Amino acid sequence: MRSLFKILLGLLAVFLLLAIGLHVAATSSRAAEEASLNVLRKTVDVSSSSFPPNGDMPVSCSCKGKELSPALLWESPDQAVESYVVLATDYNVPTPAFSLYNLSHWVVYNLPASVRSLPEGVTAEQLRMLGGKVGKNGMGDTRYIGPCPPVGRHGYVFRVYALDQMLSFTELPGKQDVLDAMQGHVIGYGELTGYFQ
Repeated sequence: MRSLFKILLGLLAVFLLLAIGLHVAATSSRAAEEASLNVLRKTVDVSSSSFPPNGDMPVSCSCKGKELSPALLWESPDQAVESYVVLATDYNVPTPAFSLYNLSHWVVYNLPASVRSLPEGVTAEQLRMLGGKVGKNGMGDTRYIGPCPPVGRHGYVFRVYALDQMLSFTELPGKQDVLDAMQGHVIGYGELTGYFQ
């Protein structure tokens, strides 16, 4: 009985250490991403007809509905834009009180400068027809992941980056690959946050 208690206590300690490690890694990753934003110009105005700024996202855009990507519209005053990148991230996984993972919900890149909006429920094929490309989300595939929070009210940050070039990859990129590739090429950015519970 005593040895079983020791085993359970050991497993609990391992679980707690793992959770703390994941929390520190997620927090550090978010802090590094936000620090990189501090040196960028916030010149892109991002809005959506699917939800208001800092408002609730509709069920249709979540896992409880059709999981449609929200409509996005952006304006940039910069004339030297060659492409746009759209990244959507939930920094509150599994709960806003104690995040363990920053989940990338959507990675879209190489949208031409002429594209300034995406309709609600845009498909990967439609994005390709617009000239854009879709990268890997946090689950390893190329679809938009709708909000599906296990606990609490999560914030979903949609960032649009204006770049002075197109991006090139030898393999299908994930969010970090895109962030790394666009270093030194971001003219401006903007963001829109929606919430879902």
